[in-house]
Amino acid sequence: MGATSAHQIAICNAIAAAGNTIKPCSGDPGTGTNAANVIASTPASFNTTWPTATDGSGGDAGYAVSQGSAGTLQIPASAVVSHYAIFNGSTYLRGHALDTPITVGGSPVNIDITPKTRYKGGQ
Repeated sequence: MGATSAHQIAICNAIAAAGNTIKPCSGDPGTGTNAANVIASTPASFNTTWPTATDGSGGDAGYAVSQGSAGTLQIPASAVVSHYAIFNGSTYLRGHALDTPITVGGSPVNIDITPKTRYKGGQ
C-alpha cells in the first residue's frame, strides 16, 4: 500500500517536530528509554533546525525527507561516531546511522553532523 506525497510530508514534518537535540553515538542508540552509546562530546549536543519536508530524490526517492541544519561537536580522541541520537530536551526519541562513520585519531577533532528524518508511508 502506498501513501500520497502530501501525507508522507505531513508525517515526516510531525516526526521532525518531535525533537531537535542531536547527540553523537558510537553505535546504535537503541530503542530503550535512554540512548545507548552516547559519546561525551563538547558541547554535549546541538539543536538542529528542521525545514519543511520535501519529496526525496536519489537514495531517498519515494520518501518524504527533512534534512536538519548541521552542528559542530568536538569528539574525543580514538572515538568512532557511527550514529546520532535525537532528543526532545532530555527525552530520547530515536537514532539514525551516519551515512559514513567518522573515526577520530589520537587527538580530539571537530566534526559536523547533519541530521536527516525521512518517512515512507504504506510500510
